[in-house]
Amino acid sequence: MNASPFDVDLYRQHLGHLQEEWEAALAALGADFAVLPSGNAAMYFQDDQAPPFHPNPHFARWLPGQECEGSVLLVRPGARAKLHFLGGDDYWHMPPTLPEWAEDALDIARHSDADDLSSAVSKELAGCKRPVLAGPADALDLNLGLDDVNPKEFTARLHYARAYKTDFELDRMRAATAAGVAGHIAARDAFLGGGSEFEIQLAFLAGSSQVTSELPYPSIIALGEHAGILHYQHYDRTRPAGTRSFLIDAGARADGFHSDITRTYSASPGDIFDELIDALDEKQQAMVAEVRPGMTYVDLHVKMHHEIAELLVRFGLVRCSAEAAFELKITDAFFPHGLGHLLGLQTHDVGGQFGAPDGTVAEPPERFPSLRLTRSIEPRQVFTVEPGLYFIPMLLDAIEERDAVDWEKVEPLMACGGIRIEDNVVVTAEGALNLTRPAFANLAG
Repeated sequence: MNASPFDVDLYRQHLGHLQEEWEAALAALGADFAVLPSGNAAMYFQDDQAPPFHPNPHFARWLPGQECEGSVLLVRPGARAKLHFLGGDDYWHMPPTLPEWAEDALDIARHSDADDLSSAVSKELAGCKRPVLAGPADALDLNLGLDDVNPKEFTARLHYARAYKTDFELDRMRAATAAGVAGHIAARDAFLGGGSEFEIQLAFLAGSSQVTSELPYPSIIALGEHAGILHYQHYDRTRPAGTRSFLIDAGARADGFHSDITRTYSASPGDIFDELIDALDEKQQAMVAEVRPGMTYVDLHVKMHHEIAELLVRFGLVRCSAEAAFELKITDAFFPHGLGHLLGLQTHDVGGQFGAPDGTVAEPPERFPSLRLTRSIEPRQVFTVEPGLYFIPMLLDAIEERDAVDWEKVEPLMACGGIRIEDNVVVTAEGALNLTRPAFANLAG
């Protein structure tokens, strides 16, 4: 979807940045040409239908949007990127169209069929010393005999660099955030009106001006104990007779760039669950305010565990000290996932565990092996900050220090599932800018 006007000047600057980035990656590999197929939608098994097409992310950084299936982009040092665009007439489906901003920014060759496109690309590669393919190897049968298909040392540099967003990418992510927040507000109103999970999902789609195939990821619409299933994947059609809570984790896309937003609501303002939501919300905003270049995301994650321990003590959910709740790993049962992840062309964007451009892995700590983001925090990175506080029976039952938990207070909260608050944050030289809060404030005002 295109959620707000496209800034062509920012796009041209973005392409200039990509050209430098890819030339450096090619030089490091000793290659002189990059082939980026957009990809093709794969049919379901023994079927003539396919899931929604998502382009190769390498390709999508150069040409945002979905209207590119079967096309190929060529990148070479010292020359403007060239797009071999697959179009043509079709009465079965609406053929893809190329926007004017692409015509002005890239060299374009149009093709009406894939064979013609393959032949043209093959001719362009004639005489290249070392071409490299970046993307799905089976996306297009170019018959090029390429030996270098996604070489690790090449893609690692590109994945590492994707964490640093250009002004164009930040602009598109702000647009995606605004669309996602509009959907969140519509979903919240549907919940307050007594809607089912299915009805709330429809309200989110309408509010964010999206159809299901445009979503960056399947929306999580969870009422009551369903909020205790971290990636809850259903939409109950039945309106609940009564529910205590609502958790929505849903985002939007703008020209391929994602937002990822989570909010939690109590059905009874002023009850203990509502107070817990407010308390976690304060902790989340304080954590965003602490973001500084030079920290590691692991630092933030560990600090949030200490903050969760403080909440457990403050609300009387544990009988031990906050320090003991952390040391005994009680917080792990209440906060079982990572604090966040990189965000961009993919919801869980690549390179989150890279410690260097060569792909050296910055391993997560042994206690938190599932962390998606372990690298140092630096300006222009965009990531999520999403602490959680859950009441999930299978995790709580595994707590070894049973007497450290006040089960009389905890068990009634299991009907609420849990709380998650998630914002999208861009790192600056001084700290961080929250992309999500201003969008809520603008729509509320």
